[in-house]
Amino acid sequence: MTSPAAPTDAAAVETVNAELARIARHQNAGRFAEAGAALDRLLEQYPGHPRLVHLQGLNLVHLGQTEAGMALLDEVVAHNPEDVTALVDIGTLLAQQGKMDDAREKFQTAVEVAPNYALAHANLGAALVVARDYVRAIPHLDRAIALDPGVLDVHLNLAQACLRTGHFQRAVDALFRALAIDPQSAAVHVNLAQALFRRERHEAAEHHARRAIELAPQAGEAWLHLGNTLAASGRMDEAAQAFLKAATLPGMALTGFSRLANLRKTTPDSPEWQGLQLLAEKADQLPDEPRVTLEFSLGKARDDLGDHDAAFAHYAEGNRLTRTLYPYDRAVNVARAERIRALVTPALLTRHAKAGLRGVAPIFVCGLPRSGTTLMEQMLSRHPDVQAGGELPAVQRAFQANAPLRAVMEERSPDDALTDDDLTRLGEDYQAYLHGEGLRSLHITDKMPGNQLYAGLLALALPEAKFLIMRRHPLDGLVSNYLQNFGQNQPVSTDLEDLAESWRQFDQNAKHWAALLPDRVHEVSYEALVADPEGQARDVLEFLGLDWHADVLDHTASSRQVNTASVAQVRAPIYGTSVARWRRYGAHLAPLAAALGDALTEEERIACGLDA
Repeated sequence: MTSPAAPTDAAAVETVNAELARIARHQNAGRFAEAGAALDRLLEQYPGHPRLVHLQGLNLVHLGQTEAGMALLDEVVAHNPEDVTALVDIGTLLAQQGKMDDAREKFQTAVEVAPNYALAHANLGAALVVARDYVRAIPHLDRAIALDPGVLDVHLNLAQACLRTGHFQRAVDALFRALAIDPQSAAVHVNLAQALFRRERHEAAEHHARRAIELAPQAGEAWLHLGNTLAASGRMDEAAQAFLKAATLPGMALTGFSRLANLRKTTPDSPEWQGLQLLAEKADQLPDEPRVTLEFSLGKARDDLGDHDAAFAHYAEGNRLTRTLYPYDRAVNVARAERIRALVTPALLTRHAKAGLRGVAPIFVCGLPRSGTTLMEQMLSRHPDVQAGGELPAVQRAFQANAPLRAVMEERSPDDALTDDDLTRLGEDYQAYLHGEGLRSLHITDKMPGNQLYAGLLALALPEAKFLIMRRHPLDGLVSNYLQNFGQNQPVSTDLEDLAESWRQFDQNAKHWAALLPDRVHEVSYEALVADPEGQARDVLEFLGLDWHADVLDHTASSRQVNTASVAQVRAPIYGTSVARWRRYGAHLAPLAAALGDALTEEERIACGLDA
């Protein structure tokens, strides 16, 4: 870029500003050729002026001359590396071209150059959301809102980042601020339906889903969220109609039919079966993630139709594709479990007996996924002294906030570096998350299955907490995991041998905690629970120190939503048809049975195709 010329006297400045205003009108009207001609005339008079070169670059992009336009913008930044508006515009254009890594780099530079420039923070936050780097996105979006609270999309992006990181109440708050900006935004109502669903506020979620549909009847996401909300509250027929409507909308067939297939039993004349078959004809044209959804949905449908061999083939293909998208490292996870068991010993419990946060008594319902945690929590939610929390990321957040404790867990610090204060802070951070989500009762259920790994440390951090560890027959539980599309949330489920090892580690964890903390840990058999609900419920309530209430046996009457894969099952009376369900797939389970070894009986091994 040549040394820029610029207007110097007031009259010249006024003339140029008037011309720029006219150019802006041309651009707003889509008359980019006229705008370009006017810019050419100004650049002849003031060659190399950065503002004019900048505008000409943008104008060329609008004319379809992207390469030439970007070259001019690069000249502007080369001349002045701290030209924040040029940096943001280049980043925006790169993002529009799909070059997100390059775009994020420009936005990051813009933020560093101008820390108080709202648009730079907003665009960097948005780019990080696209990259699924939600934790880094949130502070930039927060900063953008603090600098300029009136931009709708920033609130929407913040809500998505909060949803993805488990900060459901923060997402709701952000969306209500967005609603104040534009009460007629269908996008805000759609996102509110989703956030309130995750926050388990049933009536409000349904209201906003229906309002979104009023504003945009063809908004497929609104119909999906309406269906999710209705299903979670037990209104299955209405939910099916909502999913069916979604499936008829552009681009929503796969998601709508998939939700239908997982909501109810597929029959030969079900619309979802017909729809899935049509989609299967073009399966090879689908990207991997939607292909996974299709394969699992076809598996569920084939299972309902009694074609178990074909069903297993679909499940296997869905898991194979998922594994390529989200690899799993068995050795890392085994080492973590072994380390936690080695860390939490009787000596550690004695040394830190006075640590922890008292006055809060959460009920951790944990185990492997698909082991009855949802059923157990639904039963407890009917007790008047229990507030149901659902699958809370509170433990994960508390550990993330506790660097010294993590250093000990990861053997970067010696065991004796752990202090009472570290453990107490863990409890305080856990409680802070609960309070942020509006969970303030003494007894709050947290049914995140993976908390079973950390029961010993959580027992020190929360001395009044109790732990219900759900157990299910390994073949039933692990096969149920294999047949469930967890996506990136549980990549261990994509391989039968990995699942077997995860069960072995869980089994050791459960035995370790039960022996170490007999007054704090109670194991519950899923099979016993469905066979004798009252007897098991009485034992559980006695262990928890809660009075007997017969309402816990009527878990289907619970008004709280269920946001996990078990939604259809827990809205039915307690039943035992899922016990020994693995047998329909026995011929395909030899790798799982072999890996489980002596955890199975001789008859079970034979049923899985192994020698006696």
